[in-house]
Amino acid sequence: MNIEISSEAFILLIGLPALAVTLLLLRRKRSASSLFFIAVFWIYLCFLIGATLFPIDLSPDTRAWMRSQAGFSDRMNLIPFYFGPFGSLWRSRDMLLSNILLTVPFGFGIGFVARVRPRDLRWLPLAVGFGIEGAQFGVGLLLGYPYRVLDINDTLMNALGVVAGYGLFWLLARLMLWLDARNGSRLKGLAGEMVLAAERSLGEDR
Repeated sequence: MNIEISSEAFILLIGLPALAVTLLLLRRKRSASSLFFIAVFWIYLCFLIGATLFPIDLSPDTRAWMRSQAGFSDRMNLIPFYFGPFGSLWRSRDMLLSNILLTVPFGFGIGFVARVRPRDLRWLPLAVGFGIEGAQFGVGLLLGYPYRVLDINDTLMNALGVVAGYGLFWLLARLMLWLDARNGSRLKGLAGEMVLAAERSLGEDR
């Protein structure tokens, strides 16, 4: 009997309903532009969780088979830039690039929904990387078997993606602050919200 929780099920049954409730609770406290950025970032997080944690196979046969094949230590790599006895950096380039691209939107978008200063890059990227791997490890513990490979290289590439994404946010924030300074009146709508985000995160560096 195949019992599986798919990423689509998570997004449709948990992610989007939770977003709707959040927007309803914030509708009188935030502007429409602010709610738009919250919604976009929330949807991205749903897809990020769906890509990194799902599908989750709850089938008894799968659990028994996986337990008989390998333990957690067998599906764990804690050595940076080690890709196995037959792997290499070049052969793993697609995997590394995909892990970077996975979190670029996080680094770019987090500044529109929260105050993230450049100095936060000392901890935020690694927190995201280890958070993803830690969540996978936690789900594996609940399942009783390592359903995902835990790899320090994934953590490092995810962290690099956050840094790259925040770099893009920083450039856009600087541009918005410059445009706002040149404009005779305060920018409004989405542009105005972007200026607020820039001031919130880069205000002291202006």
